[in-house]
Amino acid sequence: MEPKKRTRHVSKAKYETTLDSKAQHYLNALKVRWMQLHDIPGLFAYQLQESRPGRKLPGKCGFYAELNADRTLKRRVPQTIESLSPTFRPKQFNFNKVDAMEVMMTIDEERDNAEVQMIINKSPITKYHTLICPEVKKELVQRITCSALNFCITFMRNITDPNMRLGYNSPGALASVNHLHFHLLHIPRNLYIDNVELKPLAGNYVYRLKNKEPTEAICFVFDGKESEDDLKEKVQQIHQITEWLCNNQLPHNLFMTHDRKTNDLRVFLFVRSKYCVNKDACVFNVGFCELVGFLPVGDEEKLQSLTEQVVIDRIKDLTGDAFETAYRQTKRIIDGSNSTLWPILI
Repeated sequence: MEPKKRTRHVSKAKYETTLDSKAQHYLNALKVRWMQLHDIPGLFAYQLQESRPGRKLPGKCGFYAELNADRTLKRRVPQTIESLSPTFRPKQFNFNKVDAMEVMMTIDEERDNAEVQMIINKSPITKYHTLICPEVKKELVQRITCSALNFCITFMRNITDPNMRLGYNSPGALASVNHLHFHLLHIPRNLYIDNVELKPLAGNYVYRLKNKEPTEAICFVFDGKESEDDLKEKVQQIHQITEWLCNNQLPHNLFMTHDRKTNDLRVFLFVRSKYCVNKDACVFNVGFCELVGFLPVGDEEKLQSLTEQVVIDRIKDLTGDAFETAYRQTKRIIDGSNSTLWPILI
């Protein structure tokens, strides 16, 4: 007879203070627990090697490709998510179905009265690869909520490890599971996105990449000096943009990282014109990892043959001209002249 699973009781005492003061404590505990679970045979789909073959692609961008054949062969089959306004399907895999041992911790964020589960990614890309899953029991689809965005930004602003990065893939932009989640990864190397130069787009905290950069992105900068009202406004503005993108069926990716020089938090938003229904093995897929210059590949041949120009061409093909409209809408939202969030012709 299968042993009865124990009910886990979370002590509320440890959550009396806000996420601002506890984020680093949570991260420290998460790292310890992740390593403990990684040593348990059969819990992860594979054991992530401490040292993995990698290659910096020749060229000015500094794209870095890393071999992870196990993820290609052993990961769960990605779901087909039909649109940016999908329906939750409880019979499909979702995070209510994971084993209790996979949940490393549950954080009660008092500010938004939200419960966030930190769950191991069973097919990790990097060490400490964790799924941040807000309000799991509410069965939220893979569409960013303001509360979830606020949690992620607050968490990232208050940790001190610059190698921890946070990402999100929308439906049509490499999302694998239609249940709201973000990715927390440990990438201890200088990435393409760490070196891009920015130029002002709107207000005094929203930027785009300079024209000399081969890719496009919107970037919100959080300098740590924001008042609580300023922080709330910035979070709401990013959420307005992602809602507009969803309403206009524009797939998107999000990436949060600390500026390596100033320690400001940068929140990058990438937009594409092409909706990817299924992940495929041709060339390589493009999610938030690839857009920032970190390229997990599935076999040795791709690792050795991939070139900077192939990466740039693939990203540009998926991006199309979606950014021009996104830039205009961002200016409307930030400058306070946002007259509508209804779909417009693009």
